[in-house]
Amino acid sequence: MKHDPIQIMFDEHDVIMKTERIIKELQGLWNNDAAGYVDAVQNLLTFFGEYADGYHHQKEEQVLFPAIVDHPDFKLFEIIDEFNNHHDEFRQYAKDINEFLESENFADSYETLRAYSSELGDHMAAENDELFVLAQNLLSENELEKIYFLLQDIDMQLGVERKVNLEQIPENILENLNLKVR
Repeated sequence: MKHDPIQIMFDEHDVIMKTERIIKELQGLWNNDAAGYVDAVQNLLTFFGEYADGYHHQKEEQVLFPAIVDHPDFKLFEIIDEFNNHHDEFRQYAKDINEFLESENFADSYETLRAYSSELGDHMAAENDELFVLAQNLLSENELEKIYFLLQDIDMQLGVERKVNLEQIPENILENLNLKVR
């Protein structure tokens, strides 16, 4: 398929998964470099808030989920409710992490970040293995193509250049951490 919306979603998951390595690298960094830790986590929160939630989750919530729910053959409504609830939980995690950072409670900020990352990874794996496969099997090629262009519209509304810049955040954080570790 030339205009595959599911591939867009897979690709965005791949970008988001780059943060797992960063989070492992951050463990205990606050002991030697509190400012570097805060900077890295704030950049991660920007990435999660604007890219994962702003671009990716909005595509799911505004386009993909409704297309699936509105399909006459779809019956597993609780799966969509579960994914939406996860998105709300991820937003709460981000708020909690930020509050821990502001109070300089770095150990709790890190543990919350680790929990967030773990649950986000599980969530994306379930979407990859269940939701996206379901969408590919349930929706026609014409419906999928329509979804593709609606996803493109969201990128244009939020800013394609901004999305590209956000996609660089994980690599930039890793480069910065690697320079400090050496």
